Amino acid sequence: MYLPLKIEKTMNDHAMQVTHIIAALSGGADSVCLLLCLMELSVKNGFSLSAVHVNHLLRGEESDRDEDFCRRLCERLGVTLSVFHVDVRAQMRSYGGSVEETARRLRYDCFYKELEKFPRSFIATAHNICDNSETILFNLARGTGLKGICGIPYVRGQIIRPLLDCSRSEIEDYLNEKGQDFVTDSTNLSDDCSRNRIRHCVIPELMKINSGFFTAASRLSKITAETEDFFLKFLENVSNENLPDLHPALRKRYIGTILSENNVECSYERLCELDELVAQRKNARVNLSGDLFAVVKAGLLTVEKSDNVKKNEICIKIDLFKEGEIYLPEFDKIVKIKRIINENSDMTLNVLENLTYSLVNYGKIQGGVFLRCKRDGDTVMFKGRGFHTKLKKLYNELKLSHEERLSALVMEDSEGIFWSEYGGSSDRVSDGDGGSFMGITVIRR
Repeated sequence: MYLPLKIEKTMNDHAMQVTHIIAALSGGADSVCLLLCLMELSVKNGFSLSAVHVNHLLRGEESDRDEDFCRRLCERLGVTLSVFHVDVRAQMRSYGGSVEETARRLRYDCFYKELEKFPRSFIATAHNICDNSETILFNLARGTGLKGICGIPYVRGQIIRPLLDCSRSEIEDYLNEKGQDFVTDSTNLSDDCSRNRIRHCVIPELMKINSGFFTAASRLSKITAETEDFFLKFLENVSNENLPDLHPALRKRYIGTILSENNVECSYERLCELDELVAQRKNARVNLSGDLFAVVKAGLLTVEKSDNVKKNEICIKIDLFKEGEIYLPEFDKIVKIKRIINENSDMTLNVLENLTYSLVNYGKIQGGVFLRCKRDGDTVMFKGRGFHTKLKKLYNELKLSHEERLSALVMEDSEGIFWSEYGGSSDRVSDGDGGSFMGITVIRR
C-alpha cells in the first residue's frame, strides 16, 4: 500500500481527524517521512500543518547540522518551523534520570509549549512499528504489567502517532522513491543505551526466529491494549467496599490505579503486599514514599499523608529470609533480622534498656509474615506457660508508658502472633531440634 494511504488509514482507524498538526521533526528518516506524508494528506483531509524541532545541544556540530537541515527542508516545503534549544546536561539534575530520559522530558515540554500556539492542535511524532516493538521489549526487560506490553499508544492526549503501523523499511523505501535525504543521529549507531542494544542485538535474533516479528509484536500490543481498556472500563464500576472480593488480577489493577491517581510508583512486590493486606481485610499502614502512606482498614484502601495516619496502623510485610534492618521513623526504632544456624532455641527473655532479643524457628513460620503494632485484644502463648497472655496485661506488668504501648511491635503469620517486642517469641515457634533460626533485635534509638 502506498505509504500516505496507509498512514491515512491509521489516522481514520484511531480518530486522528484534527484541524492542525504539528509534526515533530528531528531530521531523521522517520520524522522526514512523516512530514512529507502529512503534507500529501493535509489538503485531502482538511488540516493545516507546521513543524517543531528541538535541539538538545548534546552532539555539538552534529546537533547544529540537524537543525540546519530541518530549517532548509521546511523552507523548501513551505512549512512553518519552530525551533527550541534545550540544554539537557544542564537540566539533568533538576529532572533526574539519564540523558535519554531528561532529553525526552524536555522535548515534550517544548511540544506542549508549541501546542499552546494553535487551538485544537495535535503533535504528531514519528514512532513506527519497530519503535513499538523495541518499547515492548524494553518494558519486558525492566519488568512490566499489561500496560507496558501495550507499547506505544496511537493517541495520548494531544500526541498522535500516524506512523505506528509502518516499518522502517517502508519508510526508507518511500524516501528513496521521493529522492529525499535525511540526517542520521550518530548516537543511534552506538550500543551505549539500552534501546540501541535491543535494536542491534536482540531484535535481529528474534527476526531469525520469526521474520514477521514486528507485525507479531504489534498484534500483541493491540490485543493487550484492548484487554487493558476492558480492565479500566470494568474498574470504573468497582467500589472500594467490594475490593477484597475481586479476582486478584482486577484487585491489583485497582490498587495500581489508586496509587497512580496519587502519583505513586511502586514495585510489583509492594503491589502484591498491598493486595494481600486488602484480600485478608487487615488493618495496616504501608509507607509508599515520603509522607504518603497506603492505609488498609478491613479491606478498604486509601492513600493518606502521615498527618492523617495513626501510628498504631503500621503494618509491613517482611521477608524472613533476607537479613537486614527495618527502620520505623514514626517510632525511631530499628528492627534487625539476623539468620542464626544451629542455635539452641531454648532461651530466656532478655529485656534490656534499649534492646529486646529473641529467636524464632524458621520451620515453624506459616504463610506470609507481617510486622505491625500491637492492637487491642492481641494475645500470645509464651513458652512454658500453657495459656495465652494478653499483651495488655504484659505491658501492665512491665509498667510500659503510653508511648511505649502505642509503638509496641509484634510479628504475625497466618497462624497468629509469634513474636512481640516486649515478650519475645511464642511457644509455637520457640521449640526446635536445631536448624535455622531468626534472631530479632529491636533498637530504640
